[in-house]
Amino acid sequence: MKSTIASLVPLALAGSALGAALPSGKTSCHDLWTKAPKHLPSLEVYYANDVAAGTNFTTPYATPAYPQPVPDVPAFCRFGAYIHTSNSSKVQFEVWLPTADQWSGRFAMVGNGGDAGGVNFPDMWAPIAKYGFAVASTDTGHNGTAGDGTFALQGPETQIDFGYRAVHLTTVYSKEILKLYYGKKQKTSYWLGCSSGGKQGLKEVQMFPDDYDGVIAGSAAQWWPHLNGQTYRINALVNPTTSPDYLNVSDYLVIGAEVYKQCDELDGVKDGVIGNPRKCKPDLSPLLCSAPGANQSTCLTQGKIDTMHTIWANWTATTRDEFLFYGFEPGAEAAGKVFSVNGLPFGPGPDYFRYQVLNESSIGTFSANETELERLLAIADSTDPGMTNAWNPNIQRFLKKGKLITYVGLADTLIPTGSTIGYYERVRSALGQPKNFNDAYRLFTVPGMWHCSGGPGAYNFGGPGQRQLVLGGVGQGSSFDASHDMILSIIDWVEKGRAPDSLIASKYNGGDKRNGTAFERPLCVYPKEAVYIGGDQNKASSFECKYVG
Repeated sequence: MKSTIASLVPLALAGSALGAALPSGKTSCHDLWTKAPKHLPSLEVYYANDVAAGTNFTTPYATPAYPQPVPDVPAFCRFGAYIHTSNSSKVQFEVWLPTADQWSGRFAMVGNGGDAGGVNFPDMWAPIAKYGFAVASTDTGHNGTAGDGTFALQGPETQIDFGYRAVHLTTVYSKEILKLYYGKKQKTSYWLGCSSGGKQGLKEVQMFPDDYDGVIAGSAAQWWPHLNGQTYRINALVNPTTSPDYLNVSDYLVIGAEVYKQCDELDGVKDGVIGNPRKCKPDLSPLLCSAPGANQSTCLTQGKIDTMHTIWANWTATTRDEFLFYGFEPGAEAAGKVFSVNGLPFGPGPDYFRYQVLNESSIGTFSANETELERLLAIADSTDPGMTNAWNPNIQRFLKKGKLITYVGLADTLIPTGSTIGYYERVRSALGQPKNFNDAYRLFTVPGMWHCSGGPGAYNFGGPGQRQLVLGGVGQGSSFDASHDMILSIIDWVEKGRAPDSLIASKYNGGDKRNGTAFERPLCVYPKEAVYIGGDQNKASSFECKYVG
């Protein structure tokens, strides 16, 4: 952590020594170009101009990580700049400021996915257009794709930017830009992120508890070294494409169909959703090629079935009794993939060890057996390159004044569900399992949801990154209120003290709100589950959140 910038910009910001005193009154968007650098150290502005309402936003500053245009934006002041975090590193960030009459008085920052590599322009749209936030995002110090870990070769300063510094400095600088523009500070601040964005939010909670009043961290990649270890292990050692027992997409789909056949109705309704996968103990013997009446074109060998059970099981050390990471829940495989994107192994796994832990560019292809992988994991735990790990349970300072919502799909195909639940239990244990734990920290589990969104379950609830109102309302709840929208619910919790006891999530026909609602389900505060109490199973009112043994 002791880098050149650690004693330069962050500490100066922490002490509010932001150059010259901020001028009183408002500043025009264009004038931010010259005024902001006078008050913010190490700032290099590249854009400060108004954007007209209705613009289909595109920019040459978009990277391969976030190339999508942002359609039909509201009128806003777009401010973009670089913060020089050391002599060898800088981070790009943007803050979008709605017009004064449309500003809610709130600030939000949206997170990234995977290895980041760009300002997350697409996810900035909903906070400004739908909620009236002034909203920011950062590239975390490098350009690239979400699955490209080569940025680490740029040096330790760039790794630190990725690990925590870019997010924290973007938060602090954006709030100062906001004060310059509006002539006053925000009334509340919110973090909105899923996946690596969830990890970033938890890192803020752990290291900078005063940055945000409310944090939503979905499907978080918080145990970064161990997640990457499990990613590599599953793709390269447990289920390599060269193995005769390799599970391909078709195999996963066959297994998934059998799992749902056995476990769908464990929650009392047959709806194509497994309510609690931890109660699902699939017997895959009917899929054996030697089973009576087996379909010889889709049947599986015992080796393939063993591979599936290994993927479901937790990862433990080979030479000692030590838990290393979580396995996937039964039902996740029905998506036809685990630990993969577009059918390819997820890049951050091997890249993390190759570039961040070993910092080696000369390695042609990263390769390690179980023993070597565990050795490298131990090195990663002890060195934590870039301070990317967000597994620290000591978040008492944040919980004393802030509110934290985490959520996870129970059919997550990219980050095993147990990681989010495990962190919740880890924090609860570290605090002595207080009875009032849920007063500041609530976890919502989403049956049938894949990673951050998608899947057979009801997954539209206004979560971060679900890009509400885009693509016909994907991600948008059926009603825009705190009962159907997670972002509104945390605003209610922070500003009015009304904690969310449940949320109503929707499943749309064809994944498009314009096609109507297929069914709704309540999302329950963990460890409660949605229990069917009778009536139309497509209505959320037919379910009740209860403690189930």
